[in-house]
Amino acid sequence: MKALFPAAGLCCVLILILFSSGCITYAGSQEYYDNRVAAEPNNAEAWCIRGMYYNNYHNQYAEALESCNRALELDPEYGLAWYLKGVILTNMNKTDEAAACFENATRYDPGLKQDVQSIVGDA
Repeated sequence: MKALFPAAGLCCVLILILFSSGCITYAGSQEYYDNRVAAEPNNAEAWCIRGMYYNNYHNQYAEALESCNRALELDPEYGLAWYLKGVILTNMNKTDEAAACFENATRYDPGLKQDVQSIVGDA
C-alpha cells in the first residue's frame, strides 16, 4: 500500500461518503446510536452508522469494529460496512487486514472504488 492519510482524513472521507449517500443525516449523541441499534438489532445500516460514530467521534476503535462486524454478520455483502471496517483497521495500523476489507468493499459496492483509492492509492 502507498502512504495513508492521517486518521483525521479517513474520518472526513467516511463522513462525506455517508452524508452524500444519504446513509446518515443526523450527527446525534452516542446515546442516539446506541439506542438505534437497541431498537433495531437486525439493521445492518444502524450498526454500520454506530461503528462510524465510535470511530469518528470517540476513536474507540474496538467498539467501532464490533459494530462493524455486527453489520457484516447481518449483511456480509454490505460494501459500506466493509469500507468502514477497512478505515477502522487502518486507524488501528492494521493495513494488511484493511486491504482485504477494501477489496471486499469494492467487490460488493463498485461505487466505493474511488473512495478506497483515495485512501490506499493505486496499490
